[in-house]
Amino acid sequence: KSVLHFGFVQHADQYEEAIAKNNWAHGWINTVASRLVGIDYLKNDVEKIRDKYGYEAYYGDAMDLGSCALNEQFDVVICGELIEHLTNPGLMLEGIKRFMKKDGILIITTPNVWGKTYLHQAKRSNEQDWVNDEHVQWYSFFTLANTIGRHGYHKVMYDYYYHFYTQNSYFEPSPGLMGKWKNFYRRLKMNKTKREAYLGLFFVAKRSDKSPG
Repeated sequence: KSVLHFGFVQHADQYEEAIAKNNWAHGWINTVASRLVGIDYLKNDVEKIRDKYGYEAYYGDAMDLGSCALNEQFDVVICGELIEHLTNPGLMLEGIKRFMKKDGILIITTPNVWGKTYLHQAKRSNEQDWVNDEHVQWYSFFTLANTIGRHGYHKVMYDYYYHFYTQNSYFEPSPGLMGKWKNFYRRLKMNKTKREAYLGLFFVAKRSDKSPG
C-alpha cells in the first residue's frame, strides 16, 4: 500500500536513537509500504530526516493541510498518537480527505481515557504531573467515534492496544529467575485487564461520503 504518515517524527529528541535501534514507527512502516511519505510540523527535523536518512518527507501543519506542498492520494493515511495534540482535530480530519484515495483508509491511534494505568495515576497525583504537556484532548471509544463521524468518516474496525511498547520488547525476558518472574507478571497483568481498560485506542475508518477523493 502507499502510505501517508502524519506526525511521523514522533519525538524530536528521540527519533535518532529510535532509528539507530530500529525502534521507530516510521521505519517499521517503510518495511511494508510500497511507498511512504511523512508529514510533520517540526520543520527542521523534517529536513534532517529527509537529507540524512533519505525518507520522503514534507513540512505541514495538521490543522492547515491546505498549505502543504504535497498533492497526492494514498491507500492508507496514518495518524498515530497525534489527534490528542490538536486544538481543533476537525481541521485535520477535513484536511486529510484530499490525500485519501476513494477507498483509502484512515488509521488513528490515541491514548484511551479509561486506560487502567491512567485511572490509577489520576487517583494518586495531579493530572499535570503525568500527562504529556503537549496533550489537549482525551478520547474514549465513544468520543473518538463521534468525532470522526461528524467529519464524514465511519468506523471500519477498532481495537485497543495494551501498552506503548511493542509486544516483543514488553515481553522480552531479562536473564535469570527475576527476568522470568517479571515476564510472567506482565502477562498475568495483561490477561487480568479488560480490553476496554488498555492504554490506547486503535481506529480504522473510511470516508462516508460518495464523492471522489
